[in-house]
Amino acid sequence: MNTHVILTTGPRAAGKSTFAIEAHRALADSVLLHVDDLFHQLMDESRERWSRREIELYAIILRHELALARDLALEGSCVIVDATVLPDQFAPLLETPAPEASIIVLLPSLEECLANEHRATRTVPVREEKVRATWQEMQGWRAVQGLSIYIVDGPEPERRKTLAALLKEAGAAS
Repeated sequence: MNTHVILTTGPRAAGKSTFAIEAHRALADSVLLHVDDLFHQLMDESRERWSRREIELYAIILRHELALARDLALEGSCVIVDATVLPDQFAPLLETPAPEASIIVLLPSLEECLANEHRATRTVPVREEKVRATWQEMQGWRAVQGLSIYIVDGPEPERRKTLAALLKEAGAAS
Protein backbone atom coordinates (compact mmCIF):
# COMPACT_ATOMS: atom_id res chain seq x y z
CA MET A 1 0.00 0.00 0.00
CA ASN A 2 2.35 2.72 -1.23
CA THR A 3 1.79 6.38 -0.44
CA HIS A 4 -0.72 5.50 2.23
CA VAL A 5 -1.15 6.30 5.91
CA ILE A 6 -2.99 4.03 8.29
CA LEU A 7 -3.84 5.99 11.40
CA THR A 8 -4.73 3.73 14.31
CA THR A 9 -6.45 5.60 17.11
CA GLY A 10 -8.72 4.99 20.06
CA PRO A 11 -8.81 5.52 23.81
CA ARG A 12 -6.11 4.36 26.20
CA ALA A 13 -5.90 0.59 26.49
CA ALA A 14 -8.00 -0.02 23.37
CA GLY A 15 -5.38 -2.14 21.59
CA LYS A 16 -3.92 0.51 19.26
CA SER A 17 -0.30 -0.52 19.69
CA THR A 18 -1.09 -4.21 19.35
CA PHE A 19 -2.96 -3.61 16.09
CA ALA A 20 -0.30 -1.20 14.77
CA ILE A 21 2.44 -3.77 15.38
CA GLU A 22 0.38 -6.49 13.67
CA ALA A 23 -0.24 -4.17 10.71
CA HIS A 24 3.46 -3.31 10.49
CA ARG A 25 4.39 -7.00 10.45
CA ALA A 26 1.74 -7.77 7.82
CA LEU A 27 2.61 -4.92 5.45
CA ALA A 28 6.07 -5.36 3.99
CA ASP A 29 8.31 -2.28 4.02
CA SER A 30 5.87 -0.26 6.11
CA VAL A 31 7.02 2.38 8.59
CA LEU A 32 5.61 2.35 12.12
CA LEU A 33 5.35 5.55 14.18
CA HIS A 34 4.45 5.20 17.88
CA VAL A 35 3.59 8.74 18.98
CA ASP A 36 3.47 7.70 22.64
CA ASP A 37 7.13 6.60 22.59
CA LEU A 38 8.40 10.10 21.84
CA PHE A 39 5.90 11.61 24.29
CA HIS A 40 7.08 9.37 27.14
CA GLN A 41 10.72 9.97 26.28
CA LEU A 42 10.28 13.75 26.44
CA MET A 43 8.22 13.52 29.63
CA ASP A 44 10.96 11.43 31.25
CA GLU A 45 13.65 13.89 30.18
CA SER A 46 11.77 17.12 30.99
CA ARG A 47 9.11 16.22 33.56
CA GLU A 48 9.40 19.53 35.41
CA ARG A 49 8.96 21.54 32.25
CA TRP A 50 5.91 19.61 31.04
CA SER A 51 4.24 18.82 34.35
CA ARG A 52 0.57 19.83 34.10
CA ARG A 53 1.14 20.52 30.38
CA GLU A 54 1.05 16.93 29.15
CA ILE A 55 -1.85 17.55 26.78
CA GLU A 56 0.03 20.46 25.18
CA LEU A 57 3.18 18.36 24.72
CA TYR A 58 1.22 15.46 23.23
CA ALA A 59 -0.48 17.83 20.77
CA ILE A 60 2.89 19.23 19.66
CA ILE A 61 4.36 15.76 19.13
CA LEU A 62 1.23 14.51 17.40
CA ARG A 63 1.19 17.43 14.97
CA HIS A 64 4.79 16.74 13.96
CA GLU A 65 4.41 12.95 13.76
CA LEU A 66 1.33 13.29 11.52
CA ALA A 67 3.24 15.69 9.25
CA LEU A 68 6.11 13.18 9.17
CA ALA A 69 3.69 10.37 8.29
CA ARG A 70 2.26 12.51 5.48
CA ASP A 71 5.71 13.30 4.07
CA LEU A 72 6.90 9.68 4.28
CA ALA A 73 3.75 8.46 2.51
CA LEU A 74 4.21 11.03 -0.24
CA GLU A 75 7.73 9.63 -0.69
CA GLY A 76 6.26 6.18 -1.33
CA SER A 77 6.00 4.57 2.09
CA CYS A 78 3.10 2.88 3.79
CA VAL A 79 3.07 4.54 7.21
CA ILE A 80 1.25 3.19 10.23
CA VAL A 81 0.65 5.72 12.99
CA ASP A 82 -0.18 4.52 16.50
CA ALA A 83 -1.59 7.46 18.48
CA THR A 84 -4.49 8.84 20.44
CA VAL A 85 -5.88 11.26 17.87
CA LEU A 86 -9.10 13.18 18.36
CA PRO A 87 -11.24 14.12 15.34
CA ASP A 88 -10.01 17.72 15.42
CA GLN A 89 -6.30 16.76 15.50
CA PHE A 90 -5.60 14.91 12.25
CA ALA A 91 -5.42 17.95 9.95
CA PRO A 92 -1.59 17.80 9.46
CA LEU A 93 -2.11 14.48 7.72
CA LEU A 94 -4.45 16.03 5.17
CA GLU A 95 -2.45 19.08 4.12
CA THR A 96 -2.15 19.38 0.34
CA PRO A 97 -0.85 17.33 -1.28
CA ALA A 98 -2.36 14.66 0.92
CA PRO A 99 -1.62 10.95 0.69
CA GLU A 100 -4.35 8.35 0.81
CA ALA A 101 -5.25 7.79 4.47
CA SER A 102 -7.31 5.27 6.38
CA ILE A 103 -8.33 6.01 9.94
CA ILE A 104 -8.98 2.97 12.09
CA VAL A 105 -10.73 3.89 15.31
CA LEU A 106 -10.67 1.16 17.93
CA LEU A 107 -13.65 1.59 20.25
CA PRO A 108 -14.03 -1.34 22.63
CA SER A 109 -16.36 -0.86 25.56
CA LEU A 110 -15.26 1.37 28.42
CA GLU A 111 -15.28 -1.68 30.71
CA GLU A 112 -12.88 -3.53 28.41
CA CYS A 113 -10.52 -0.53 28.21
CA LEU A 114 -10.53 -0.25 32.00
CA ALA A 115 -9.75 -3.96 32.33
CA ASN A 116 -6.95 -3.65 29.76
CA GLU A 117 -5.50 -0.69 31.66
CA HIS A 118 -4.79 -3.05 34.56
CA ARG A 119 -3.10 -5.79 32.52
CA ALA A 120 0.35 -6.76 33.74
CA THR A 121 1.73 -6.26 30.22
CA ARG A 122 0.98 -2.51 30.23
CA THR A 123 4.14 -0.42 30.32
CA VAL A 124 2.62 2.86 31.51
CA PRO A 125 1.13 3.74 34.90
CA VAL A 126 -2.55 2.96 35.44
CA ARG A 127 -4.65 6.07 34.87
CA GLU A 128 -8.33 5.12 34.93
CA GLU A 129 -9.39 8.77 34.71
CA LYS A 130 -7.46 9.06 31.42
CA VAL A 131 -9.12 5.91 30.08
CA ARG A 132 -12.57 7.31 30.87
CA ALA A 133 -11.77 10.74 29.39
CA THR A 134 -10.21 9.47 26.16
CA TRP A 135 -12.93 6.85 25.70
CA GLN A 136 -15.56 9.59 25.86
CA GLU A 137 -13.62 11.91 23.52
CA MET A 138 -13.09 9.13 20.99
CA GLN A 139 -16.83 8.75 20.53
CA GLY A 140 -16.59 11.94 18.44
CA TRP A 141 -15.16 9.87 15.57
CA ARG A 142 -18.63 8.35 15.08
CA ALA A 143 -19.85 11.71 13.70
CA VAL A 144 -16.95 12.36 11.28
CA GLN A 145 -17.80 11.91 7.62
CA GLY A 146 -16.02 12.27 4.31
CA LEU A 147 -12.90 10.27 5.16
CA SER A 148 -11.94 6.61 5.06
CA ILE A 149 -12.84 5.95 8.69
CA TYR A 150 -13.35 2.48 10.07
CA ILE A 151 -14.96 2.32 13.50
CA VAL A 152 -14.00 -1.02 15.02
CA ASP A 153 -16.11 -1.79 18.06
CA GLY A 154 -18.07 -4.67 19.49
CA PRO A 155 -16.70 -7.70 21.35
CA GLU A 156 -13.01 -8.57 20.93
CA PRO A 157 -13.53 -11.58 18.60
CA GLU A 158 -15.56 -9.41 16.19
CA ARG A 159 -12.98 -6.60 16.36
CA ARG A 160 -10.17 -9.05 15.58
CA LYS A 161 -12.06 -10.33 12.50
CA THR A 162 -12.65 -6.77 11.31
CA LEU A 163 -9.02 -5.78 11.86
CA ALA A 164 -7.81 -8.92 10.04
CA ALA A 165 -10.06 -8.05 7.08
CA LEU A 166 -8.71 -4.48 7.03
CA LEU A 167 -5.14 -5.80 7.05
CA LYS A 168 -5.92 -8.22 4.24
CA GLU A 169 -7.45 -5.38 2.22
CA ALA A 170 -4.43 -3.14 2.90
CA GLY A 171 -2.04 -5.91 1.86
CA ALA A 172 -3.96 -6.49 -1.37
CA ALA A 173 -3.73 -2.81 -2.21
CA SER A 174 0.08 -2.72 -1.97
